[in-house]
Amino acid sequence: MNHNYFRTLLSFLLSIMLTGCSADEADKQDDSWWDQSKQAVNNMWDTSTQHIDTDAIKKKNEELFAKIWGEITPTLEEVLHLEGEHEALPNSAWILRDKEDNQEDIDELLDEAVSILSMSHSDQTRQEIRDIEAEIRAFKKTIAEYHQAKVTAPTSSAWVKTVQDYEDKIVALNKRIEQKNKKIIELKERFAQELAQKGLFISSEQLEVLLSSVVGDDIIQSSVVYDNVKQISQQLMELTISTGEDIEISQRYYGMYTVLLKTLIHMQKTFIGNIDTKYLPRIDKIAVEVQNLKKDTIYFLRRERDNNSHQHLKANLDAQKLTLQTATLYKRHLLGQRGKMVKAMEKTDSDLQIAQNTYKTVRLSGELVNLLRTSQKSFELLLNIQVPELLLFENKQMKQEFAILTKKLAQ
Repeated sequence: MNHNYFRTLLSFLLSIMLTGCSADEADKQDDSWWDQSKQAVNNMWDTSTQHIDTDAIKKKNEELFAKIWGEITPTLEEVLHLEGEHEALPNSAWILRDKEDNQEDIDELLDEAVSILSMSHSDQTRQEIRDIEAEIRAFKKTIAEYHQAKVTAPTSSAWVKTVQDYEDKIVALNKRIEQKNKKIIELKERFAQELAQKGLFISSEQLEVLLSSVVGDDIIQSSVVYDNVKQISQQLMELTISTGEDIEISQRYYGMYTVLLKTLIHMQKTFIGNIDTKYLPRIDKIAVEVQNLKKDTIYFLRRERDNNSHQHLKANLDAQKLTLQTATLYKRHLLGQRGKMVKAMEKTDSDLQIAQNTYKTVRLSGELVNLLRTSQKSFELLLNIQVPELLLFENKQMKQEFAILTKKLAQ
């Protein structure tokens, strides 16, 4: 890992996030401010890496890459084979294989490729966080049951649980929840470091948004895929160089590279499609339902004369307003991430067009190597695009409402 490179990149990204300016504007910041910011980030990076066993991490990463390489290469070659047959197939056929059948098989292989390229050590950390969050939810459910049981429990008894017994159980579970929350904080710190190793540098606040967003896992996945594709393209470049003047073999490697780019586009289209066809319609539907409920609540408020009922309705109205505000924030978040992915897909598609043109016309392996070498910068750009915007929740309740909407959107 090139720590100096990552330090510089992290400094640059944080300068953009903290000031809210564009990349061009960030370049124009005062030099003294820039030096101070960069030094602060370097200190953060040193602190986060000083206890890391770099040799062990390197070995684990090499083992994982070997596994990914072993699984992805047959898939890429099979896609190449099917694409080679595609033009010769009929547009449609009743019995024989046609282009539509072939494209379905290609799409399935691209899905498989995305799954392979998503392999990462951070997956285990993410799952640990999910498991502990599920335990906390179970503890809270049990606490609610204990509170309910207290209502009919005796104050003293030698045979059945008393009020004090239930209170003791509640205290014990609350302590366990506190311990679990501390463990989650540790896991999130580790998770952020693992993402940084993949080139995705985010603040703790941005990580919270990712983990609570319906598209968060997809954003994390795409960053992992970009990094793995970058490593594979590097390996293909080295293999191309090692073939010397063997054009047939080097073109085969380069053909695999074009399939890698198609895999990225396939993943990016899926991300955009999910936002367009699933999440945005659902958030709009929720907003319409809450708007209608809000109208009813206002109607009842105007008619209600009982002070107690009036207070309940007022609380309902406040909750509905909060949901609508959060839904608006959520929609803006989804549209923002969609825009980032569209930008990334446009970049990938441009690279693919050049790659395919080169693949069809190239005569010297050296030209292939030069283009593969250039592609490394493209993958770094894609990683930078993935940095999420920092959502500003007005209060804790809005943040909780954001998580509630995530569950609804994911159903």
